[in-house]
Amino acid sequence: ADTFVIYFGDPADESAVKDNFSTAYQLLEEMVDYGWPLTTEPNALTDLIRPPTVMAKIHQAMTGGSSNILSEALPNGTVSNMPWRKAGVTHPNNEIYIDIVEEIDAIVSSSGGVISSDVSGSIQAQSNLSGVPDLILTFNDATLIDDSSFHPCVRYARFEKDKVISFVPPDGPFELMRYRLRLDNGEGHNKPVGSMPIQVIPRISYGKFGSSEKGNSGMAGRISLSVTARSISSLIYSSSRKGPLVIEDVAVVIPFPKFVRTANLNATVGRIIYDEAGK
Repeated sequence: ADTFVIYFGDPADESAVKDNFSTAYQLLEEMVDYGWPLTTEPNALTDLIRPPTVMAKIHQAMTGGSSNILSEALPNGTVSNMPWRKAGVTHPNNEIYIDIVEEIDAIVSSSGGVISSDVSGSIQAQSNLSGVPDLILTFNDATLIDDSSFHPCVRYARFEKDKVISFVPPDGPFELMRYRLRLDNGEGHNKPVGSMPIQVIPRISYGKFGSSEKGNSGMAGRISLSVTARSISSLIYSSSRKGPLVIEDVAVVIPFPKFVRTANLNATVGRIIYDEAGK
C-alpha cells in the first residue's frame, strides 16, 4: 500500500489502481516472486519501474501503444551491498527529519487514574542527505525498548551490542523502526506510563423506567463523560514553536449493545455521529 501511494499518490484507491493497472501489475511482478517478497525498496523499484507521469499518459493515448515504464538498466542498489540507497545522491541542503509516533492503550479508572497501559510506536524519517551518510541514533534509556523491528539499513548487531541505532538511511521517506515499551514494575506486571495527556472521567447511571403493571417497563441508562486536557511535559516544547502545544483531533467512541433502542446524545464541544446500524 505504501508503494502504491509513492507511485499513484494519496489515496491509492481502486480508481488509482485501475488508471495505472499496467504499472501496478509490473510492481507486483517485481515485489513478489512465487509468493515470496523480492524487491520492496522504493529506491530500487523506481529505478526498475518508472513512476507514471502526465506526459507518459498523453504519449500512450496519442500513439495507442504502451508507455515505456520499464527501465532497461539495473538499479544502482543491485550492484552494491546497500540495495535501499541509490548511488550518487545529491541534495542542495543536507537534512534529515525524524518523527516519533506513539500509540498508548490504557485502562483508566473512574477517577481518571491509569491502571495499566501499553505503549507502541514507530520512528518515521525523511532523509535528504547527499552521498553515503552514516548516522547514529541514541536513546536516553534503551532498556525500555522491547519487541523492536528495524529497517534493513539498521545494523542490528550494533544495536544488540551497544543499544544504538547505526544506519545508512535510504533517500526519501522511510520507517526506521517499530517498537514497544517495556514498563515492568518488578513484579511481572506493566506499570502505568504516568499521567495521560487527556483525562476522561465517566459517570454511569442505570435503572428502570415506566410502569411494570402495564407491561411497558424498560431500562434506561445515562452516560456522562468529562474530557479534559492535562498539562504537557516541557520536555517536548520546541524553542522554535510559539505558544503552548495544543491537543487536536480528539475522538471519543462509545460502543452500545445491540439491544439499545434509542439514544439521545449531545456534546458541549464538537459534534456527534451516531451509527444506528453498527452502534
